[in-house]
Amino acid sequence: MRKKMVGLLMAVLLCFHFSVSFAAGATKTSADFTDLKDLDAATKAKFDALISAGIFNGVSESKFGIGEEMNRAQLAKVAALIFDLEVNKDLTTSSFKDVSADDPANGYALPYIEAVKTAGITAGNGEGNFAPAGKVTKEQLATFLVRGLGMNEEAKATAGVNDSTVSNWAEGYVALALGLKLLDNGADGKFGGQANATRDLLVTGAFEAKGQYVAQVEQKKKEEEEKKKEEEKKKQEEQSWSPAPQPVQATVEAPTALPAGGAVVSDTQVSLSATGAATIYYTTDGSTPTRTNGLVYSVPIVVNHAMTVKALAVQNGMRDSDIISASYTIIVPKSALDVINEASESHNWNDVNVTTFGDAGVTGVTTSNVSAVIDALDSAGRSSWTVSEIQAIVDEVIDDITKQSALDLINAASASTVWTDVDATTFATAGITDVASDNLSAVQYYLETGATPLPRTLAQIQAIVVEAIQAITVDAIYAYLNPFGGGSAPTVEVFARAGITGVDAVNLDAILDELSLAYQESRNNPFGTPMSTKQDIQDVVDLFLTV
Repeated sequence: MRKKMVGLLMAVLLCFHFSVSFAAGATKTSADFTDLKDLDAATKAKFDALISAGIFNGVSESKFGIGEEMNRAQLAKVAALIFDLEVNKDLTTSSFKDVSADDPANGYALPYIEAVKTAGITAGNGEGNFAPAGKVTKEQLATFLVRGLGMNEEAKATAGVNDSTVSNWAEGYVALALGLKLLDNGADGKFGGQANATRDLLVTGAFEAKGQYVAQVEQKKKEEEEKKKEEEKKKQEEQSWSPAPQPVQATVEAPTALPAGGAVVSDTQVSLSATGAATIYYTTDGSTPTRTNGLVYSVPIVVNHAMTVKALAVQNGMRDSDIISASYTIIVPKSALDVINEASESHNWNDVNVTTFGDAGVTGVTTSNVSAVIDALDSAGRSSWTVSEIQAIVDEVIDDITKQSALDLINAASASTVWTDVDATTFATAGITDVASDNLSAVQYYLETGATPLPRTLAQIQAIVVEAIQAITVDAIYAYLNPFGGGSAPTVEVFARAGITGVDAVNLDAILDELSLAYQESRNNPFGTPMSTKQDIQDVVDLFLTV
């Protein structure tokens, strides 16, 4: 198979005779450029043909610049050369205001720019300017190549591509460029029409266009020869005294369409073929094609809406073929959201995976949580979801998994007393509030020594956290009451965190006085028990409030 493909490429290269002669002594090939060394053999042959023909040079002695963006001056030169346009190299004045022979960067292109303008390939970019240094988009490159092949009118009549990356005016040109295989879509299936084109696209597109241009020239030459033979034959018949009986004309075999009609996916390409040297005329609006009413078939017809293709084959010296008719309808594929909703209704999720959710526009679904997401959708008992509703469930599942993971870390640390992987953020992630860096150690101690069996629930851990914080706060109050404790005066908020009720801004100072007095009395009473618990403080507050 490899030998066959190389043979086909060599056959094209043998036909690749440019009007520009090879530069004397030119020895550059793709091997001379470091950024072309990894090209496959077929692509390398295309680059070698264009480099050897003087169409392309490198951006330096050792670098071709394969990935660099081209400008409009470079494109004009390539277009003029590959389509054998008449170029007046002595021309020094341009019809465009912004093109000058004195321009050090783009002045070389003046004769080529005038050539492509004369050929009708471009009229500039408006207001008498050409913008030679301007970048070339992919859709502009497609337009240059299609117009250079003399297919401007066919592009206008061609159903354009359905591609959001292509401007409306360029849809027909891009459709033809794709059909002629001058250019390709990107890996994402989009053409990327408004992105800047790079030199590698110019090389490969120019090579393909040149090959088709040569085929057009050969076909035209063949038709002219046939016409000349017909004229000679007619002349001889008119001069003959005894013309021979005219043979009965054979009828051209009807063309064929592939696929031959029916339901197809959008953008299906329909190929028409005929025997011999017959030319095919076709229509896509249901009208009857003739030699004068119909498009000449040259590239596959793109079916992106319901249509009927009618075609006939014609050939000089033969009767026109019968007309064939092929009707097409568009298959509307199920959306990823439809597939999910059907699975939710039937509870059969065999056709749904992580990719399905991604295609539906739902983010966050992975191989590790997809089962939990499906379970959540099933348990909801619904069969019709919007993307936002599914996203909300996915977010909830992810949040639950994240919380449970954090809760598991806390329980594991409580059992092992190793808290390396647990900090205040871990508690917050688990949904446990009020844990901060200043009380983290106390919370860890209470979790290690707490009586509640492991593993603990979120509510059980939160209760222990509250207990730990209250204990810390009670200690802070006693640090203030102890003359040697050095603690600061507790606020209303401190009493609230300690779980002590009845203290407000109005009575705070009086209660602090009562607590200080009670604390000292308990310490000085040799027969009493010194104040040390939360309940001792609450008792003093309650007694104050009842007096």
